[in-house]
Amino acid sequence: MVRLLGLTGPIACGKSTVSERLAAGGWPVVDADKIAHELLSDRAGRVHRRVVAEFGQEVLTDGAIDREKLGKIVFGDPRKRRKLDQATHMAILWAILQKTLAFMLQGHGTIVLDVPLLLKFPLLRRLCLSAVLVVVSPEVQLARLMSRNGLTQEEAEKKIASQLSVAEQRKLADMVIENNGTLEELDASVRAFQRAAPSGWPLSWTCGSLATAGGLGAAAGVQAGLSSTTGCLLGLLGAAAAALCR
Repeated sequence: MVRLLGLTGPIACGKSTVSERLAAGGWPVVDADKIAHELLSDRAGRVHRRVVAEFGQEVLTDGAIDREKLGKIVFGDPRKRRKLDQATHMAILWAILQKTLAFMLQGHGTIVLDVPLLLKFPLLRRLCLSAVLVVVSPEVQLARLMSRNGLTQEEAEKKIASQLSVAEQRKLADMVIENNGTLEELDASVRAFQRAAPSGWPLSWTCGSLATAGGLGAAAGVQAGLSSTTGCLLGLLGAAAAALCR
């Protein structure tokens, strides 16, 4: 059996800490934020070139994309946010699928997809057995964000308001990890979750679904600037995984 668990949560709620604890407990993590950072940092990569072509030299610092500058440009501007999503999301999705397949072929039975915007990626959400949401109270979230990012209360409130509300995310999640307490309490919650996590999909179903997802996304991947070789590679990985699962 294979379990693909989606991990998500609003800003400043401790999702990254939970991700670290799950990895320490033996579950490999596919980190979408890390993937995005790597793609944006690759100056020779298509994502880097597409973002610079779209937003200009003003997003660069010493030739590298400055994520803080880029964030300020797209924040509060839906049109620019869509442009950024178009330049990055498909490449991120491809990388997530590839890393997931690689972990499966290594024999891992449970894989965590750490995706902040999981609920906005319907394809990934459908592949996950469960969506796990990490939340804190509004007061704790605001205080943590102000302290962590050095923001004023007004700036922090605007950032929080720009995301899907915690109440709405709760409705879409299968499991919720409350993170209002100490790190020790969070550790206990994560261990309890790992013990109680549901059994997964049959391996053959999961492999087939990932292979299908790769095939359906091939045309969009090429359109997003990825090479057809990448699509073929993912298809081959999916086929190999499906064959191993028979």
